[in-house]
Amino acid sequence: MRWGRVEATGGFFLMLAWLNYLDRQWVVPLALAACTLHELGHYWAIRVLGGDIKLIRLTAVGAEMVVARPLDYWREGLAALAGPAVNAALALLCTALDWGAGFAGVNLALALFNLAPVGRLDGGRLLNCSLALLAGPEAAGCAGAWVDLLCGAALLAGGLFLAGAGGNVTLLLAALWVLAMLARQYGRPFWKK
Repeated sequence: MRWGRVEATGGFFLMLAWLNYLDRQWVVPLALAACTLHELGHYWAIRVLGGDIKLIRLTAVGAEMVVARPLDYWREGLAALAGPAVNAALALLCTALDWGAGFAGVNLALALFNLAPVGRLDGGRLLNCSLALLAGPEAAGCAGAWVDLLCGAALLAGGLFLAGAGGNVTLLLAALWVLAMLARQYGRPFWKK
């Protein structure tokens, strides 16, 4: 479905329905609010930094913004940091409220997960921009690929441990998603390019 500059895939609606079906503690509405505010942080930063957003695509694993022309490394890094910064600020603000602990926790988890220095997550984009400014785009791509590999393996190991120890598969599912994202991003082993 498409509404102007916003497009929602079938996977987005399927994931939303599945999560809503499983939700027994009203976490899905809190997560949707936190994700929306996270993306608004990116949107606001891109607009303030002079970017022109052509399309916002909502998928089963999040949102992506397509800009008319690429931002330079400084501006892209700042735009990547804006979403987690909004979530961190909301988490801090909501801890002071009696009713805010749940929303604070969701925002903190979203900020920390997105700051992981992996692939297209905000932390991965921030790492790539920082390395490109310091060492050039080619060195940033090579170093980023190795960090992606190490972080993906660490997430998978942690997910397998938690699934085996306590039955919680959330980190395992996140690790599998990250590894699938990396496989799609690189297509073949990055050291053979």
